[in-house]
Amino acid sequence: MSRKNRTKDENFVISLYEEAEKSGNAEAPVDRYHAGERAHLAPKGVDTICKLLIQANFVKKSGEVDVYLTPHGLKLAERLRCE
Repeated sequence: MSRKNRTKDENFVISLYEEAEKSGNAEAPVDRYHAGERAHLAPKGVDTICKLLIQANFVKKSGEVDVYLTPHGLKLAERLRCE
């Protein structure tokens, strides 16, 4: 699947994963707005996507701005990156 065919949510999950990996820990907290910028999303869109991903147990909050991928979210990110 090319990047164009992915949803905004999927691009955001991949961006979170890649940002966390930079720290050497894929489960590290990441600034959601920075990850959103990498996925070409406006802050309002980031907030909406995060709310949905939190409800679906793909990410959890780690403070006001930071979020991290749950084990469920990590599996999704790894699967999406392999497609």
